[in-house]
Amino acid sequence: MADITIEEVKQDLETAAYVERLLPPVRAPKYRNCMPDIIYTPQELIFMEKRPLKIRPTQEQITLWERVVLKWLPVLSLDERRLVWKRANRIPWKLLCREYGVSRQMLAIRYDKAIIKIQYGCKKCQ
Repeated sequence: MADITIEEVKQDLETAAYVERLLPPVRAPKYRNCMPDIIYTPQELIFMEKRPLKIRPTQEQITLWERVVLKWLPVLSLDERRLVWKRANRIPWKLLCREYGVSRQMLAIRYDKAIIKIQYGCKKCQ
């Protein structure tokens, strides 16, 4: 198999973060809505605003999300995991610098080291 590059790792992390936003919310088992169904007349249905389509992730996207969350992220420490996931969600560097209490350069070095750890972990898994 071909080695995975750092850019591919970053792209897959961003895709996994996007897919997680598309996944339906987690509910308790056997959770049901107890409200009775509302029956509308045909005229009411015509004048209603159309609901936007719910975008659902494809099977390949869910597989990629599982690979990232279950195989790649456990390789990292907790702080590295948070940093990588927040960058995948495109949180600005300025906010991350305030949260971690370090400079932009130091945070970028930590981020790069975490990405290299993921890349090396992927080589070991193959």
